[in-house]
Amino acid sequence: MAIDSAKLQKEGVYDARATLRSLLEDLDQIGNMVQAAEAKRHRVRRYSGLAMILGLASAVAAGIVNSNAFGFCAFLAFAAGVALFIYSFVTGRDLHKHHDRYDLLKELSKSLQHDADPQAKFSVHLALKAQPKLLREEPFPQRKNGKQQFFEEDFLSIGGELLDGTFLEESVTELTRKRSYTNPRGKSKTKTRSRYQLAVRLGYPSDVYGDARPAQQALKEEIRVPDSATIKDVGVTEKTIAVKAMVRAEKEIPPACAMICLGAYRILNLARRAAGGAK
Repeated sequence: MAIDSAKLQKEGVYDARATLRSLLEDLDQIGNMVQAAEAKRHRVRRYSGLAMILGLASAVAAGIVNSNAFGFCAFLAFAAGVALFIYSFVTGRDLHKHHDRYDLLKELSKSLQHDADPQAKFSVHLALKAQPKLLREEPFPQRKNGKQQFFEEDFLSIGGELLDGTFLEESVTELTRKRSYTNPRGKSKTKTRSRYQLAVRLGYPSDVYGDARPAQQALKEEIRVPDSATIKDVGVTEKTIAVKAMVRAEKEIPPACAMICLGAYRILNLARRAAGGAK
């Protein structure tokens, strides 16, 4: 089914429940939309440049022949060029700015294909238009007129059942710190830093794996992640394994997800062996 391009650009949200194959086809469509939006931005800027050049040429001609008509045309052409230039930064801005988010979802979806039934349906949420929520605002006393704001945005989640009956859910929250201050030369400065909170949850079938809590305690080893990531919390119950990690760069989210899942399945495989030996 074709994605409604106008609706996607207006709302900036993609929600779906479909097979991974269908999701990947949708993401290809979104990728085409991003490319089309970027091509449109370039076209509009070319038209803007032509209009401003025409306006300047008309202004010169108006000065030479002393014509009010040329002067009016010069004003219209130059004003149209400026308006088009501004419009080029507005049209498709969100799709262009956050195109890396659909790339991320695409990579996560591909990584799940080998572990899921082709007919299994996955629920997906992807925000292509940034809508961060302000958490708090406080002074930044290290700098003159300094203040800092902290935002969070849940922009991606994907969840579905794997071949062994485990329900896997992966979600990403962008945590942003925005600092503004006045530098020694009196100029206003703003610096933004983003980190990514990754949450991976596996709801495992007890009839296959038993209780994973003793296995997690027996391993006595932390789940390994890339150097750019840090495990913040691991929770194991008789039904779920939930892991939270902090990732410094968005591009490191897929390998961090993969390593967290490998670590979780180390626990589950040990639990299954223990459950089999207990029978």
